[in-house]
Amino acid sequence: MRTLSTSQVIDGIFAAAATGDLDEVMSWWAQDGVLEDVTIGQAFTGHAEIRPYLEMYFSALPDLRFEPIRLLICGPTAMVEWSQSTRVVRPFDGVTPQPGTELTLHAVDVFHVAGGLVAHESSWYGDGWLRQRLTGTAGLPDALPVTPPVRPDGRRFA
Repeated sequence: MRTLSTSQVIDGIFAAAATGDLDEVMSWWAQDGVLEDVTIGQAFTGHAEIRPYLEMYFSALPDLRFEPIRLLICGPTAMVEWSQSTRVVRPFDGVTPQPGTELTLHAVDVFHVAGGLVAHESSWYGDGWLRQRLTGTAGLPDALPVTPPVRPDGRRFA
């Protein structure tokens, strides 16, 4: 049996995340994998902890499609940058959002792949105002735009 490359694993897990199919997403994780959510300051180890976390994440932020902007791969390590707007429809990390709350998440995920599965992910997806944005606090600065903007040819970089 051939082991998948880092690129194939990242493509697979992002495609699965875009559909919200939790079983498919979990099939890309090592049984003892670790997911560090730096934004909320929590780490989840193994399927028994990662699955409920992802269930909360996907159900609270149903519009996310996890479309990479940049992908860097070096051996077993991958860095993926993505940015997207979403509605927050359910409590997220213990915060109940105001109805209709919209967020723009600009994320960087760093993965370590071993044996064709995700062994470790560190994820940053919010800014310092995430909690206030979840509760609908008025007067916050706008989320930073993704730079550089998309060019007329559809690319961001030459």
